[in-house]
Amino acid sequence: MTAGSREEFEKIWAAKVRAAQKRHAEASNEFRKVWAENFDAHLATDPALAIRQARQAESKALDEYMRVLKVFTDLVLHNKMPADAE
Repeated sequence: MTAGSREEFEKIWAAKVRAAQKRHAEASNEFRKVWAENFDAHLATDPALAIRQARQAESKALDEYMRVLKVFTDLVLHNKMPADAE
């Protein structure tokens, strides 16, 4: 291999490196853009928050059911009139 051909290969591969670096930078920028758009959307619809809220609603409904069932049981079994007329 001659000195001239080596220099030509270096120039060719240096250009390939720059082109690959540019494509990588563009792809990285696009990834960050897509990630940010979708990550923000997922945070806005936080599944953990939805689960926590559903669990709290379930717990509140269970508490109310138990309260009403106790009032009903006292009424039926013990002839105890409920304090509130709900």
